[in-house]
Amino acid sequence: MARYAITAPHDGDEQIGDVTLTDGRATATDPGEGVLLYLRRHGYTVEPLDDEPDGPPDAKSAGRSATRNKRG
Repeated sequence: MARYAITAPHDGDEQIGDVTLTDGRATATDPGEGVLLYLRRHGYTVEPLDDEPDGPPDAKSAGRSATRNKRG
């Protein structure tokens, strides 16, 4: 469950997707990815409140492995 603090670029009350902002602020739990993209594109500040990274806990990096055979 991911939580986000959202701040609008203006004051006021509004509803964007499943996020309700009051006086330009909201705390959202598991908003959809489309809502997060919309908010960021339109100048809203979106800050994760949880320490857990997005995605499943067993997600691996797509980079190269740290151990490689050295050429001699």
